[in-house]
Amino acid sequence: MLFRELVEKFDEKGLLVRIKKEVDVKYEISTVMKMLDGKPLFFENVKGYDMPVAANVCSTRELVAIGLGKKKEELLQALINALDNPTPPEVVSTNDYKEMQPDLSKLPILTYYPLDGGPYIASGVAVAYDKEYGLNASYHRAMVIDRNRMVFRILPRDFNTYIERGNREFAFCIGNPMSVLLASAVSTSVDKSELDIANALSPVKLVEIEGHMVPEAEIVMIAEISDELHDEGPFLDLTETPDIVRKQRVVHVKKIFVREKPVFHALLPGGLEHKTLMGMPREPT
Repeated sequence: MLFRELVEKFDEKGLLVRIKKEVDVKYEISTVMKMLDGKPLFFENVKGYDMPVAANVCSTRELVAIGLGKKKEELLQALINALDNPTPPEVVSTNDYKEMQPDLSKLPILTYYPLDGGPYIASGVAVAYDKEYGLNASYHRAMVIDRNRMVFRILPRDFNTYIERGNREFAFCIGNPMSVLLASAVSTSVDKSELDIANALSPVKLVEIEGHMVPEAEIVMIAEISDELHDEGPFLDLTETPDIVRKQRVVHVKKIFVREKPVFHALLPGGLEHKTLMGMPREPT
């Protein structure tokens, strides 16, 4: 189920709250997200953009279950089975993407709170490839510096290992299928692909964009990590307290590809969606 299909499914079930009033990416959307936390939202009229924003899509187990095509009580066992039996996704050809100007200001990237160091992508999944280890998918918050540069929060985990092994170019995906959203938060060994886990949870397909195998996301950036350092933060963490400012690596956006009429996924820092995604995948372990 594509991200847009997930939003449509919530709408069909009467769960989606449509916000028709014009809203601003700076503080206003996040305020509504906080007020209606736990309810999937669709902002149709984003000031200055022709791209809608969907939010709170994984904020309850019930919503996650719908996205995976399962019952809520089946989720834990489904996660255990997927971790034990990861299955490589099918790779398919596609003509569903078009290249847009590699300009981050063209995307409805939110500034969530006045304390934020800048506009942030909080829902992005970095997909990197290593010849020995294969594909890795993981969350990395990204603070926008300018039109084609971001600063990534990178912990000393698998993605960092891939970088140190010389894999500098990667894909940054926004608006992913539910199983990819969930599996990308899993802590697993470096030689086990989160995308295989995602496919075992609920079938996903990979497409090739600029030589990168990626899930069928709404937005796919081709980016390259640099050795340049920049202040990252402050930004609200999972505990709803401001994280400290750190020197982190700068990422250069080389190309951006989008589906027809893309939907941007916004994730509220410290919100129920954040807590669900960071908590549920750790339950089996």
